[in-house]
Amino acid sequence: MTYQQAGYVAVAKRILGWIIFVPSLLSTFVSVVNLIAGQHDVKGDGVSGDGINAVLNDFLRMMTEMIKFNTPFLDFFWKHSPTPDRLIGITGENISFLVIYILMFVGLAMSASGLRIYRQFKFIKERIEDQMLLELAKESGITKEQLEAKIKFPRHSLFSQIFILYISPIIIGAIAYFLFKFLGVIM
Repeated sequence: MTYQQAGYVAVAKRILGWIIFVPSLLSTFVSVVNLIAGQHDVKGDGVSGDGINAVLNDFLRMMTEMIKFNTPFLDFFWKHSPTPDRLIGITGENISFLVIYILMFVGLAMSASGLRIYRQFKFIKERIEDQMLLELAKESGITKEQLEAKIKFPRHSLFSQIFILYISPIIIGAIAYFLFKFLGVIM
C-alpha cells in the first residue's frame, strides 16, 4: 500500500467500522432488552409472580416499555432485531443474534485497524514535512513526491486486532451469561 492509498484506506476502514458497529450495537441492545422483557412475561395472564419476583418483573416490564416509548427512532430495530429464545440452543433467532453480536466486534476491529493506519500515516506525513525542511536547508534537491514514492505501508489486517475481535466477545458474553443467570432469564 502506498502513502497516498494509506490515507484513503485508513479513513475508509474507520467509516466502514463505525457503519458496521453502530447498527450491530443497537440491534444487540434491543435484542437483549426484548429477551429480558420476554422471559419475565412468560405466563401472559397478568400475574407477575410472588414477592420480590413480582417487583422485579413489573420493574423490567415498565423499563422495557419506557425504553420503547422514548426511542421511536429505533422502531426499525424494535421490529426487526432477532430476539433469542434462550441463550443456549440452536435456532434461527439465536444464530441471527450471535452473527449480529459478532459483527459488533468486527466493526470495532475494523475501526481500530483504520485508526492504526491513520496514526502511522499522520506520523509519516509529519516526518516527510520535517525531511522537506531539512532538504530545503541542504538544497540537495529531493522533492516531496520522491520521498512519498519511497514509502510503502505494511498491511494491517482486520484479524490482527486480537483483543477486540477474539477476547472481548468471550468476556462480554460470559458477563452477560452470569448476569442473565442471576436475573433468572436462563435456567
